[in-house]
Amino acid sequence: MDLKNLPWWGKVAIAVVVCGVLAFTQYRMAPLDLTRKAERIEELESKIEKNRAEIRRGRQAQAQIEELQRDIASLERKLVDLRQILPTGPELGDLLKWIKALADQTNLELQVFNPQSLAEREFLREQPIQMEVLGNYHQLGMFFDRISKYQRIINVENVTIGPANKGRGKVRATIKANFVAKTFIYRDEASDS
Repeated sequence: MDLKNLPWWGKVAIAVVVCGVLAFTQYRMAPLDLTRKAERIEELESKIEKNRAEIRRGRQAQAQIEELQRDIASLERKLVDLRQILPTGPELGDLLKWIKALADQTNLELQVFNPQSLAEREFLREQPIQMEVLGNYHQLGMFFDRISKYQRIINVENVTIGPANKGRGKVRATIKANFVAKTFIYRDEASDS
């Protein structure tokens, strides 16, 4: 069939039929295309909602991390404070200087400062120190009172008080006191290994 030989109205009829077939095809295919697009939209909305949920969880986790970091910083500051009270090492040199200065302030004469071996306990170590001082009752009371106010924990045990043989040096002694001062050392897992 030659389209050039067709009359004008035949050409119009063929064009109308072709347009009709195309329109009909579009009409029949449009619901399928819309259905696919609707499914794709639902799929994308579902992904968006999942991403939003992940973002919310991430923000909550970030808030928790920041809170945990603040808690860690606070606990580290407390640990520094607590290590002043319960250190991880004996620090006998500093303690001896402090005890000697305290004895001088209370007019006691420090005769003996003899650290004993460490005693292991569950969470800590005990460092007993045998001490002997010369002085009088009032001075000894002030000495023990000031020991009780020291930043570290020091227990005074096995106190025996007797008459002093004689005062030496600047101290006029009426009594001699023997006792054990126990300091405590935290058993740090890192220092145990």
